[in-house]
Amino acid sequence: MDFSFFWGLGLGGIGLFFALRPFQKQEILKLKKSFAAQQEAYEAQLQLQAQTYDGEITTQAQNFQQAIANLEQRLQREMQAQVDLEKKLHQAQALNRANQTKLRENNRDIDEILESLAASQRDVVKAKEAEISQLQAQLQDYAVDLEQQKILLFNLQQQAQAPETATDPKGDRLNLEQIQALVNALLPEITLLRDSLQILAEQPENLATLIKALKDILDGQTHGAKKVRATDNKWTECRVPHINLMRLYYQKCRKKSGYQVLISPKKNQKSQDQDYEWLKSQSPC
Repeated sequence: MDFSFFWGLGLGGIGLFFALRPFQKQEILKLKKSFAAQQEAYEAQLQLQAQTYDGEITTQAQNFQQAIANLEQRLQREMQAQVDLEKKLHQAQALNRANQTKLRENNRDIDEILESLAASQRDVVKAKEAEISQLQAQLQDYAVDLEQQKILLFNLQQQAQAPETATDPKGDRLNLEQIQALVNALLPEITLLRDSLQILAEQPENLATLIKALKDILDGQTHGAKKVRATDNKWTECRVPHINLMRLYYQKCRKKSGYQVLISPKKNQKSQDQDYEWLKSQSPC
């Protein structure tokens, strides 16, 4: 093969390089150095990425091995738990068979034993039900007392803020404005309708009980609640414990949280029917 062409090209390039001016030679040398530096940086970056990748692979492998070890330990614990459960089941079955054998050996009437146990259990249940009823009554009393304390605290706060207009915390009657402020403070999600505030103002002795009944509406613990058919079941009626003929009518708001409530004593059937008609005309808040 004739290399004369390549020799000529190389010699021509060398000759051309020497023929360049000094500043052009410097530029070419700078470009060579820059290219060499970039190449070194690129190689260093590749080496760093390779080391990083190796580290990530090693970490992932360690994590995977640890996950496998954790799963194996969990599986071992579950298998041991299953063995323990089966052992307890066998023990319980053996104990049951022993008890049945003992009952047969003693020639006891199993039906009588079961009836005796059932009767004893019924007595226990009745006693517990009576105890629960008593505790619920006490809890109701405590809840009313708590609302009374809140009212007294509200009165004291009113007295501290405006002594000349505040009520006596020992029980003087609150005015309508003060009762509205009390309801807003204790039950901000309750909207009282019509003459409900006036009824609260007229019964200071029952104020704490009525406040507790309003709170029960929010808590879903109303007393004897039932839908009012005369209002197309849109309103619910409930009674107030320990206040005869007092009724609360309420419905849940749609556009905001809370309830609309009408407090109304049932004077007679006519007054109650009038309440129903009035409620039917009210739109939910």
